[in-house]
Amino acid sequence: MMMQNSRRRTRRIRRHISRWLYLAILTMGALVMFIPFAWSLSTSLKPLSESLVYPPVWIPHVFDWENYVKIWHLVPLARWFGNSAIAAIGVTIGNLVCDSMAGYALARVQFRGQRLMFIGVLAMLMVPFQSVMLPVYILLRAFGLLDNYYGLIIPLAVQAVGIFLMRQAFLNLPSDLEDAAIMDGAGRFRMFWQLSLPLVLPSLLTLALISFMLSWNNFLLPLLVASRPHLWTVPLGVVMFQQEYFVNWPYLMAAAVMTTIPVAVIFLVFQKWFVRGIATTGMR
Repeated sequence: MMMQNSRRRTRRIRRHISRWLYLAILTMGALVMFIPFAWSLSTSLKPLSESLVYPPVWIPHVFDWENYVKIWHLVPLARWFGNSAIAAIGVTIGNLVCDSMAGYALARVQFRGQRLMFIGVLAMLMVPFQSVMLPVYILLRAFGLLDNYYGLIIPLAVQAVGIFLMRQAFLNLPSDLEDAAIMDGAGRFRMFWQLSLPLVLPSLLTLALISFMLSWNNFLLPLLVASRPHLWTVPLGVVMFQQEYFVNWPYLMAAAVMTTIPVAVIFLVFQKWFVRGIATTGMR
């Protein structure tokens, strides 16, 4: 009995140590990730003279809230926010439709070359956008998609990561449901739309969040497509505060903080679904 009690006490102590260790690691990771945002927020509230002093100070002596007001008058920030919203919503809808259908086909439909096609999707995960930037620009110019919203949406409307995410979600569904639907005379599209798609709602919301964030924070594609300022998105427009020989750091950081607010709000609202979708992706 004494040996058993000692072992239980040892296991209990180990569990407590593991919990505190994980908590310490998560806290340190959260602090490391939060420090850049905290510095941006601090700089955005400083006067210009205070943002250039060395050594820098974290807490401004005078909080200049007018920086957030002035940036809306210096540049067409509202227009750029609208462009980013249109592009992000279009990209999100495209990914929800195309990636879910492609993922369903790779997971539930048997056809020749299915495995090879899935390997190709995995290979695309390793290809950065910078390596295909020039061919994408040539294709967009050939189809007349420069300087319009189609050029901001179509290149990102299908993503390999979204196809992989939805394939893994559809693989987790039991095959008995489709067998019963086939016996009832349901077609393939009806099984996809009415049976399978509602069951992978967490993965769909995860895909929507990833697609929205990818489009909202994208800088290279708008740089290629939009040559006129009225079509610029927020990440591209923020560069306007960086001049050749001078940078107004309070204005730049205020615009950067404003850029992160929509994504942060959407993530906080759908955080539970996002975690659930990621957790159930690789179960099979």
